[in-house]
Amino acid sequence: MARSESTDVLVVGAGPVGLTLAAELRRAGVACRIVDRLPARLPYAKAVGIQPRTLEL
Repeated sequence: MARSESTDVLVVGAGPVGLTLAAELRRAGVACRIVDRLPARLPYAKAVGIQPRTLEL
């Protein structure tokens, strides 16, 4: 049986932008949940670099 939980925002994707968005939402007091297609974290970063425009929300 699935658990019933409440969240304000669902962030799809745990890449650099998704994780930054989730961090900013939590800092603002917004309940959020992150989902990603990978079952676990990778031991290395997938992004070689992050462009400033990529993080504009």
